[in-house]
Amino acid sequence: MPTIAIFFGIIVRMWHDDHPPPHIHVEYQGFEALVTIETGLVSQASCPGKWRPLCETGVYCTKPNCSTIGKKHSTLNPLTVSKEPTVIKLLDVKSIAPHRLELTFSDHSHGVFDGSRYLSSRQGPLLENLRDPAYFARCFVDAGALCWPNGLELSAARLHELAVSAVTSI
Repeated sequence: MPTIAIFFGIIVRMWHDDHPPPHIHVEYQGFEALVTIETGLVSQASCPGKWRPLCETGVYCTKPNCSTIGKKHSTLNPLTVSKEPTVIKLLDVKSIAPHRLELTFSDHSHGVFDGSRYLSSRQGPLLENLRDPAYFARCFVDAGALCWPNGLELSAARLHELAVSAVTSI
């Protein structure tokens, strides 16, 4: 479950297996920003400039809870951050074969996510159900992330990076 705080209509989330540096996603009235936990500064945003102080407030309200999580996962592969100031969202998912998903992203790109390859290098109780192809196919999109009924949610940015060899623009 990535939602870690909700206050004054601001939703603060942290995704499983997201890219470094450790950061949170702050959403408010349809806008979103990525805020680096260590610095408390907005690193990527799809929001008006006057909205940034609200985003940065989110990290201070949640930093005691997030900083240990961020340090624990600091060995994740770095994500190639786009020069675009927008935040990538997952818009649609379709199961096309056992452990393979066709993904549509908010930047108008498509990609294929190879779940068997992803699962082969990862362990954990939430991932065990996904090893069954029928359960893996039960995925859905929620808040721009790839989700399963057991509560596992993967960030769109990480999926975009993992499916990069198959990503094509429309």
